[in-house]
Amino acid sequence: MKVRELRDYINNLIEACEARSMNTRKLVQALLVVVILVLGISGCKRDGVLSGLKYLKEKAKAKGRGADGQRVELAMSKWQNRTLDPEPILITAGINKPTGYEDMYIGMFTFDEDVDVLGLGINEEYTDVNGIKTTVTEEYPVFVHRMKPEVVDLRLFPVQIRDAGQRKDKQRWDEYIKGKGIEVKEVRRLKYWRETLPPVWVSIPEPNTVKVYVYIYDQAGHKSEPIKLLTSDSTPVSVRKGLSFHDILALKKEITID
Repeated sequence: MKVRELRDYINNLIEACEARSMNTRKLVQALLVVVILVLGISGCKRDGVLSGLKYLKEKAKAKGRGADGQRVELAMSKWQNRTLDPEPILITAGINKPTGYEDMYIGMFTFDEDVDVLGLGINEEYTDVNGIKTTVTEEYPVFVHRMKPEVVDLRLFPVQIRDAGQRKDKQRWDEYIKGKGIEVKEVRRLKYWRETLPPVWVSIPEPNTVKVYVYIYDQAGHKSEPIKLLTSDSTPVSVRKGLSFHDILALKKEITID
């Protein structure tokens, strides 16, 4: 409902209440003020989201990542159509070992209008020396106890490198979902969340032998389009390109979502 339509609707309520009670009329007028204020705040948020998307589009162009730019344009289109689109978009994702950190991290920029992103999906394709391909697909509900991302947001979380065929520990993740062995309320604290998160296994992409695609999914089962997991200069792999940890932190500082 547009602002004018909402205002007209409440004015009709006011007229209907006039013959009954002055107190009721004042109550509805107060409601009108609150609604307009809320809509004004919502408008500020819309401006912030759009600014963030425009910034990501500029960075994608500067880095020569056309696919990232196309996903940003899709997100902008969804945001500007004034319709709530439940399907999330994973704009970009990279894996890196930041200087001074012991763990590898995945950093990703996400877009989701109804802010109910639940987790990360990982799809890996391996090709052996004989050209035979095998695949592994796993989903990790990393945000199940964590505040869901904003409409446009950056998420960073530690991952374990899959270098010996390791697989998702389903029992441990089931217990984590149920809150066993953790203080669920404390998961709001970033450090505690990262320290108590069960292992998220992912392979390092390798030319010709290992392809890694990632996607996000929400509580309703909507999934984003899988995209290639990028590597960066400090990732121990022969071909290094894409998203750096420091780059995404810099982007985070530039994007302010009120």
